[in-house]
Amino acid sequence: MKVIMEPVEMIGWFDLKGVLMPIKFRLETKDHELKTVKVNKVLYHTEEKIAGNPIRTFACTVVVNGVEKSCELKYELGTCKWVLFKI
Repeated sequence: MKVIMEPVEMIGWFDLKGVLMPIKFRLETKDHELKTVKVNKVLYHTEEKIAGNPIRTFACTVVVNGVEKSCELKYELGTCKWVLFKI
């Protein structure tokens, strides 16, 4: 996987226990087009602190141009921002 560190727009949901799960995200390509990517499956999620900021990391499988890929999404709890970390 290659480190991307691109901010993304995210649609997610919370279950009854308050656990956040990503559904699909949109990112800007090199050609300045917006591309929507659906999250097929969340493999696992963890919580960590990076520079004192609580971060929730999601390891997922997505389909990009007909090819299934693994990716890592990070959600910063303090600022509510999503980042596509690796793909």
